[in-house]
Order: sequence, then C-alpha cells, then structure tokens
Amino acid sequence: MRPDDGDRTLAGEDGAAMPGGGDEAISAAGEHLDAADVATLPDAAPEPPGVIAEVDEGPCASDAHIAEERCALADRLRARLEMSRAALREAQRAYDVNDDRIARTTAISDPREIRRAKDDAQVAFRKGRLGARSRGELEEVATTWLHEIDRINRAAATARTELEHERGETGRLVTVLERLTTEADAARISSDRAAEACLEARERLAACMEVQAGGSPIAGLAVFGARRAARAAYESIEVGGEREFEAAVEAGTEPPILALLRSDEATRMRLAATLAGDDEAAVARWSDRLEDLVDAIVDGAMADSRFVFARDDPFWGWFTQEECRDIAVTLAALGYHPDRNGTFVDGRIPTRRDLSLAVGYAGQDPIRIRLWPSEAGLAGLFAGTATNVEAFLIEGAGGLTLGEMVALLGRRAEQLTDLWDEWGRIRPLLLRPEA
Repeated sequence: MRPDDGDRTLAGEDGAAMPGGGDEAISAAGEHLDAADVATLPDAAPEPPGVIAEVDEGPCASDAHIAEERCALADRLRARLEMSRAALREAQRAYDVNDDRIARTTAISDPREIRRAKDDAQVAFRKGRLGARSRGELEEVATTWLHEIDRINRAAATARTELEHERGETGRLVTVLERLTTEADAARISSDRAAEACLEARERLAACMEVQAGGSPIAGLAVFGARRAARAAYESIEVGGEREFEAAVEAGTEPPILALLRSDEATRMRLAATLAGDDEAAVARWSDRLEDLVDAIVDGAMADSRFVFARDDPFWGWFTQEECRDIAVTLAALGYHPDRNGTFVDGRIPTRRDLSLAVGYAGQDPIRIRLWPSEAGLAGLFAGTATNVEAFLIEGAGGLTLGEMVALLGRRAEQLTDLWDEWGRIRPLLLRPEA
C-alpha cells in the first residue's frame, strides 16, 4: 500500500492544500537544513519540455508536484555539494603547496645541509687556489668563495624566516581543512538524502503513470522517509512485474529494449514517436534521449567488465569466460579500461607486467601462459571481445524499474533525469512489443 500522504501539505497558488509540501521535501533532504539554508542554495537547472511540469492535472498530478519539488531541491543540494567539494580541493591543494615549501625551506635551513654546502665551497676554493697562476686569479677565487659563503648564510637565514611563517600557515590551513571537510560531509549527507527522496517521488510518479497507461503497478517501490526510525528498503505491493524484463527474455520474447541495445534505429524512432505523441518536433529529442539511455547502459556494462571473450584468441583462449572476466576486472582496477573501439581509454595501455599482475590477481598462474600478447597485441587486447549488455541489464535491473535503473547506472543516471520523469510511460514501451 502507498503511505498516507495526508501529513504532506503545502498551500498551492489557489490557496488549496496540495500534497508534497516544502517542509517534507526539506526534511527528506536532511533534518539539519532549515528554510534559510534552502533559500541560499543554487538554483536548479530548468526542466526540459515534456517532463514533470506538464503533468498538471489528472490522477498523477499530486505525485508529479511532489517529484518536481523534491527533485528541484535535490539538484540544488547536489550543486552545493559540488561547490563544497571544490572548496575542499582548493584548500587541500593550498595545504600541499605549503607542505612542499616547508620541506624545501627545512632542507635549506638544516645545519647539516649548510655545513655540507660550505664544505663544497671550501673544496672548490682549494682547487681554484691550487690552479691559480697569478695573484689576480687567486684573489678572484677567494672572492668567489666568500660570495658563496655569504649566499649560503643569507639563504639559510631567509629559509628560517620562511619556515616559521609556513609553519604558522600550516596551522591555519589545517583548521580550514577540518571545517571544509565537515561542511562537505554535511553537504554530501543532505544531497544523498535529497536524491533518495527524489528517486522515491519519481518511482511513485512512474507507477502512477504506468497504471494510467493501462499497465500494472511496479512491485517494490522504494521508501526513503528520512523521519522513519527504521528505513525499510522496499515495501510490498500485491502485484506482479518485479522481474518482468528477465521473465520476458526467459520466455523467448524480445522486449524492445533489446532492439534498442542492438542500435535498431527503426525501433528507436517508433518509440520516440509514441513518446512524442502529437508533438512531431519532440520526436528527435526523444530519439536522442533513448540513444543516451542505451549509451549509459553499454558504458555501465563495459565498466563492469561484462565481456564475451573470443575462444580462439591466442591469449584469452587459455582461460574460461569467468577467468577472463576476472582478469578484465583486475585490469580495470589497475586503471586500464577498454573503450568501444577495442583500444583503451585515454590511450593508457597495460604493459606485459600489468597483464601478468592481472592474471595473478585473478588467481591464475602466469607461468602457464605460453603466448603473451606483443606490444601491439596489448594495445588491442579487447579488440575481439563483445559486450554482454543483456546479462548486465537482466542481473542488475530485471524489472526495469526506476530504482533498479538508477542504481544500475550510478552517476550515469544523473544525465537522464528527463527520462526518469517519464519512466512510467517509457518502461511499458521498452518491455512489451505490443505497446
């Protein structure tokens, strides 16, 4: 059952009460925020056309207003979090620069270093004196030595003065770092809670829209009430559809999402036209957004090393598919990420030693490998692999519910907010060929 919305009210423009009040949204983002905090947050980005703001009447209007308010607050809190993190990075950079200066001035003012520099100057003076052929040359060598001794003394005195100043600056920077770290943590907690509240509101809106479109409510709506003493991960709803995508694949049918993942342009344009309705100008926008969704899923599968390795490959053929994936996961942990062209992101190619380490970390014995890739082979190590996007999607989002998709895509989901706003209409189209 849906929780009672009776305690969430806010006076609307016409003076009537409407669900999803600002106090509820603020408390969902973190109870330590007050109205003054929210008033100083950065403005949220404007909504693109055809999303929450247009659902202004009908059974889903209440859920749409709640989602709009909560997600706008989440955007502003996310912006504040980014500003807090930027300030913390700048303070950390200033601390590191100051630390380098202290190390440098400490070395210069170290009595042992001063003694060594003076000894070197003395050695140079003695060599110059032995090689002098006239009184003038001898005086020149002596003058050079005296100037060097004077330079060493002046540098040491200046370093001691700077060292005292830099140590005082260290104390100030430590205080600043502690304060900014606390502020960044508070901003992160507020942003996380607001993001959870936004996701919960979008899930409810998606469920409402899907019911209105003739579908069934989605099982497992997330509950993220910040005021609940015990925050349940999911609440039960007496309907099916929790693993609808997985069930459709197992039954041998082909949901349209699979055609999208194969870059089927006809399917993408058909779905875009359905989503655009009477607005022909919106077809191109929906087509682009569906393509962005596919790109995010494929990128997520690649980041998760969901590859199918060629059995006839001279290197990968030595291992089972699971062993190959373990090696790929280890290479990714070492910072070597394959791209869609079969090369590596940013041109960062593993060496033979890196690959040997990955084989060892994956629990395999590098000694049993008879044929290692050449330097050119390392650059194209993943050239013959395919990405198992279907398995990635089934295991991580077997029902294609909003919560599953957002969790599966992680940070990539942040760029698809207009899709999540309309997920109640999009999900049925992706799941059911007749839709």
